[in-house]
Amino acid sequence: MPIMRRTGRPTPATVLRSRWSERLLGLVVYLLILAVLGALVIFAVRYQPLTIGNFASSEPVRTGNMIHPVYTNGSTFSFGFMLINDGPVPLNIQRIQFTGNEELLAPVRVETSEKRGAGSIAVGDPSLEKFLPFSLDGGGRRWIVIRTQFSNCDRYPAGTFTTFWRLKVTYRVLAFTKSAWIELPRDISVDSPPDFACPSRS
Repeated sequence: MPIMRRTGRPTPATVLRSRWSERLLGLVVYLLILAVLGALVIFAVRYQPLTIGNFASSEPVRTGNMIHPVYTNGSTFSFGFMLINDGPVPLNIQRIQFTGNEELLAPVRVETSEKRGAGSIAVGDPSLEKFLPFSLDGGGRRWIVIRTQFSNCDRYPAGTFTTFWRLKVTYRVLAFTKSAWIELPRDISVDSPPDFACPSRS
């Protein structure tokens, strides 16, 4: 005949130890999750994998590594470049800003092209489209064209100049939106024209 053993009830001390073990395990798991989330936040805040390549402009390089377009009131100046995601994490590019509305080069529009061999900055090129937010995979690249207009010479005395050497890109990585200033491969310097070439000064 089988022998049945009756197990006694756990003592209060045993129950207390069990509860403390469960609480300790829960605390360890919580701290691990917190550490992982903290690492992700730090990674996202510091992560900036964007670079620029294949630069082209509607004006030739005149001095050293500088482009020096001649201010012509109301005319346009364009340049293009390859925006490259050098990191492994996909990004969502949300905005690209080159200048402000009160600069000698005022922003007109930003255009993009998905073509692998893109490099055109010609106005009306059918491969260029109006900028809309887009995804850029790790190692991905996208041709960007910046259109500006010579303007606001009345805000700058004749003989002064402004040099543009970087642009601002706003992008989303993981669950975070951030902005980064990215240096251009070439500086763009614009001289404020003499009075006779700036009708708005009179």
